[in-house]
Amino acid sequence: MTAMRNLNPIASKAAILPDHRLAFNVPGTALVEPSWASVEPTTIGSNESDTTAATTTSSTVHGVLYKLSEEDFEAVCRSEGVPFAYRLHRCRVVPYLGDGRTAGQSALDSQIQTIMEQEDGGGEEGNIGVPAFTLRAGRKGWRDTQTDIPPSRSYLNVLIRGAKEFKLDRDYLDKLEAYPAGTTIVGEGIAEGMLSFAEISQRLRGN
Repeated sequence: MTAMRNLNPIASKAAILPDHRLAFNVPGTALVEPSWASVEPTTIGSNESDTTAATTTSSTVHGVLYKLSEEDFEAVCRSEGVPFAYRLHRCRVVPYLGDGRTAGQSALDSQIQTIMEQEDGGGEEGNIGVPAFTLRAGRKGWRDTQTDIPPSRSYLNVLIRGAKEFKLDRDYLDKLEAYPAGTTIVGEGIAEGMLSFAEISQRLRGN
């Protein structure tokens, strides 16, 4: 977010997104970077902009919630190829409570319990978490497929590095570390090299 895009997030925090899955369904360059990640909803027939107390916790995505200026948000969209490679997807995420081994899941469970208690007590039904945007695959055919394209080891390593830096839940990190990598002919992929080059350039700029 900062090195590769030269942006300045106003705030950032680990967060959990229920009823979605991390998908590798955006095709990249075969044998170089075979695929890129997206976030796809898993609740059939749900309103994709809302997540209520009916949410189950069986399918979740952990990541980082960024607060951005309007200019930086537009820059992210341009850099990600919205609306061609990706399209914006409204969702509601739950910020982590602390940074323990189950901080994300604990935060989600707490939110669900609070809403259930409100409903039992005759209170108004509320939505879980805070409104946000994530990115879905840009083409319907990509979104509809349930068969992912294994990403490069290098790309997975970038995701794992981010998960460790923001102390995402241990179970989620285990899943990332166990995910099978795809076949590449350029080392293990180029994602880590791209990130390293961006970080060096950032240091040279004095940022």
